[in-house]
Amino acid sequence: MQETYFEEKVITDQKLQKYTAERCKFIDCEFRNCSFEECSITGCTFVNCKFTNCTIISLTSRYSEVKNAVFQKCNLIGVHWNDLLPSGKYAHSIDRLENCQIKYNTFSEMNFIRFHFSGNSIQESMFEQCNLSESNFLNCRLEGTQIFESDLRKADFRGATGYLIDITSSKMKEARFSFPEAINLLNSLGVKID
Repeated sequence: MQETYFEEKVITDQKLQKYTAERCKFIDCEFRNCSFEECSITGCTFVNCKFTNCTIISLTSRYSEVKNAVFQKCNLIGVHWNDLLPSGKYAHSIDRLENCQIKYNTFSEMNFIRFHFSGNSIQESMFEQCNLSESNFLNCRLEGTQIFESDLRKADFRGATGYLIDITSSKMKEARFSFPEAINLLNSLGVKID
């Protein structure tokens, strides 16, 4: 697929494996029940697109961007979001995540102010140098998810489990945590509790 433009198109039941898309533009499109495994995108743009019940595994990207995407009931595995950051100071890649399974994802230098992560499962992923201030991780499963050099001021982690936060490199003022999971915050200080 090369140099193709799609606007307000509904794409359903596509199963693509090791597929390469170049210079495609998707504006206000909706993807339903699609699977993209080990696909590659080069010079592609996705603006205001919605993904419902989709699976994206090991996506590779060059010179591509995602703006204001909504993911509902999706499996996102092995996505490096830094490669998909949109141009422009105020644009953001992800507008909403709802009931998604997220595994082995990397979020780097992304803006998630007041973002709602609750209701999602985020496993073995990493947030690095992200602005997560006032974000809601309420009751999130965050098994093995690392957060460092990030702004967590006023973020809500009550009921969240499995997170690994480097409190020495992150801003934490007024962040909220639940006991006993909050004890894990001391791990980054090397403190042992018996």
